[in-house]
Amino acid sequence: MILIINHDKELNLYNNKHFVVLKDICEIKHLKDEEYTVLLLDVDINDDGIIKELSSFFEEIIITLKVLAIISNKVNEKLREICSFHKISLLEII
Repeated sequence: MILIINHDKELNLYNNKHFVVLKDICEIKHLKDEEYTVLLLDVDINDDGIIKELSSFFEEIIITLKVLAIISNKVNEKLREICSFHKISLLEII
């Protein structure tokens, strides 16, 4: 299952039973208890670890869900720090 965090781009999801688009942090409690890869598309995480688009901590997602890996199209030092601390693989596509 891939969890997508994005608010600015139009997404065309095909076979969307494998994708979840997170628009609000409160939606996490309704997700299945399974493993997730998190795809961050043009997401800004500030120095405190807050996802600007969701106004919540990115670590809240990692702590609540079973996150295997994170894919991001932006380089972010705080995201690198969080992934390193939680021992989660990070792929930066730039």
